[in-house]
Amino acid sequence: MTEPSTQSHDLDEAIRQHILERARAINTKLLSQLGTVADDLDTGGHRAALGGLDGIERQIATMRSFLLLLP
Repeated sequence: MTEPSTQSHDLDEAIRQHILERARAINTKLLSQLGTVADDLDTGGHRAALGGLDGIERQIATMRSFLLLLP
């Protein structure tokens, strides 16, 4: 039978990995979104760039919240 501390460690590691996966997914989305904003700015589309930035602060805050869960 597995020791309780080993099970706890395995669960902690699984949760840590899940948090990191979520943060990476948000990061990937943010990088893509910022790439689109950069393209819009390069073509003079300042309004499109503004639209591309919409909601980005919320995504950053979500990623920050996930990362703060880690020890």
